[in-house]
Amino acid sequence: MQRFIGNQTHSDHFKLLEKDGDHLLVGARNIVYNLSLDTLQEKKRLEWYSSDDDINMCKMKGKSEEECQNYIRVLARKSEDTLLVCGTNAFKPICRHYLQDADYTNINEVSGEGLCPYDPTHNSTAIFADGDLYVATVAQFTGADPLIYREPLRTEQFNWKHLNAPNFVSSVHHDEFVYFFFRETAVEYINCGKTVYSRVARVCTKDKGGPHKFRNRWTSFLKARLNCSIPGEFPFYFNEIQSTTNVVTGKYGAKEAQLIYAVFTTPPNSISGSAVCAFSLEDIFHAFNGPFKGQDDINANWLPVASTKVPEPRPGQCVNDSRTLPEVTVNFIEGNSLMDRAVPSFWNHPVVLHTVFQYRFTQITVDPQIETADEKHYDVLYVGTDNGKVLKCINAGSDSASGKVIPVVIEEFQVFQQLPITNLMVYHTPSDAKLVVVSREEIKTIPLYNCDHYAKTCRECVSLQDPYCAWDKSRGVCTSSRQRLWKRDNFVQNVEEGFDSRCREGRSANGGTTPQRSPHHSASRHDTPGNGSPPASSTTETEDELSEGGTAGASRGHQYMYTAETLAIAVTTSIVSSLVVGFISGYIFSRRCKSEEVDSPYDDSHYLEQRGSCDTPHLNHTEGFLSPTTNKPINLVLNVPPKNGNGKSANSSADNRPVQKVKKIYL
Repeated sequence: MQRFIGNQTHSDHFKLLEKDGDHLLVGARNIVYNLSLDTLQEKKRLEWYSSDDDINMCKMKGKSEEECQNYIRVLARKSEDTLLVCGTNAFKPICRHYLQDADYTNINEVSGEGLCPYDPTHNSTAIFADGDLYVATVAQFTGADPLIYREPLRTEQFNWKHLNAPNFVSSVHHDEFVYFFFRETAVEYINCGKTVYSRVARVCTKDKGGPHKFRNRWTSFLKARLNCSIPGEFPFYFNEIQSTTNVVTGKYGAKEAQLIYAVFTTPPNSISGSAVCAFSLEDIFHAFNGPFKGQDDINANWLPVASTKVPEPRPGQCVNDSRTLPEVTVNFIEGNSLMDRAVPSFWNHPVVLHTVFQYRFTQITVDPQIETADEKHYDVLYVGTDNGKVLKCINAGSDSASGKVIPVVIEEFQVFQQLPITNLMVYHTPSDAKLVVVSREEIKTIPLYNCDHYAKTCRECVSLQDPYCAWDKSRGVCTSSRQRLWKRDNFVQNVEEGFDSRCREGRSANGGTTPQRSPHHSASRHDTPGNGSPPASSTTETEDELSEGGTAGASRGHQYMYTAETLAIAVTTSIVSSLVVGFISGYIFSRRCKSEEVDSPYDDSHYLEQRGSCDTPHLNHTEGFLSPTTNKPINLVLNVPPKNGNGKSANSSADNRPVQKVKKIYL
């Protein structure tokens, strides 16, 4: 594990900005660090401090010393030797063009309004596409003006139908569109209360603005809801998007698709839950080509807009020159940018679910289409949490024809101690593979896989269900060697089932029996790797590793897990034993409490008496209850005798007469 701390006297608010070959450019407080990805050591730095006047003005406006610094939030490579760098500059954003020479020479300086946020903690995103910088951030000192901006175009100012208190997450450039992912207060739900929905918005890279008053406004801005939910009659929604991956192209079952994986959570004041969902660009495209959603007036419900009311050419499409569009088309976008249909998740179900209170998902990245020895391909997901953990997950059913989601949490890393993970990045070299993990105050790298550490036998190796790991029969090791791709017969691997009949050994290296792990791991159970309690030595070892920032693999607990057959036999045996013991106990109890004095018309059934070995404690009975001190046996029979001459019952104890025969009514 490699580590970079930066300035130890204050929080740097690290943000991954740009991968430059074998180097990584990281934005921080007053500095852009140039780090080596091989060693994570600082090679170079670009220092940019705010002026004293800007800092003093920031403090006069009520901000703290910590906030009145220059936090680098945006970096784009405009050419091979020119960088665009934007910083908060003590709540007065500024952008500079730097010549990437030995000393990073400042070429010129321009205002960063609309390109960089004022607050370093504000969620914003930026991407450089086709020679232009596309930014989703907030303008104004108070952050009250959210916008999606590309000079000189922006979204409608203070139009809550376009952007309503958004938190921007990420941006992706694909073909002729730039997509923005964010969460915002749902405008279509406003008549029913307040809730947050996740969105994907898009703008066309050819957009040049509209005619007349719309010359500085997008003519192609549209947005749609992202639906990440557990399906059913009453779906359970994960409404708040936190992070996305880049576009992944691969084969999933019988068809090829381009996917974007995203992390979602439930609201903070509801049931704690996190999920990973995948969305295909094809489904996003269909949603944007579907019906629009609108309302007739401010108090009306939001309903699909009739196709007869949609002008031609259709709003939101890419055209050669948007300045020639009719005003009716641009006016329609101003009030009807929301699509009616939500974008469904790719498998109609989350890939990973997590519903415990210890932590929530915050970040995600993917190592796409890892090929296995049996010629299947899997996307390996790395998910960061708000308490410093990284989960390594896959959908083991992604390459099956059934399209069934089989979530598997392969292992779990405790990278930071209670620090939220803010960025993740996969980095490959010809000889190594790493995951870069970023928090506000620290950066670390961890290996993408560690096959031989977790598995010593063939069964253990296969049961990992790790696409990187296969059992090498010739060497007798669990390895990630790339030889498995061209010497497939020498390797044993089955990611989907976690079992292979070619693994014959029945005992592990320590001589104990190695039960096979169930192939269908629930992501919500990964906090307890085994069904039983591990030995004290194993527990101590795991805690020591976690305290040092080590890894806690899901495979570590596999030796305590049992097969379904073993569990079924144990349950059946327990049930039969319970029935036998219960029958014998009941028989003995009934014999001990048997009474010969009960007057009953049935020979084989007797009522229990309140005496002998089955006596109950005496109670203070009130009128209407039989006295427990009577010498007569208590019969649970309701006697309804006729009244005698003096108004007393025929069997009243005051007459000292024998009980007369009366009609008996059994309850």
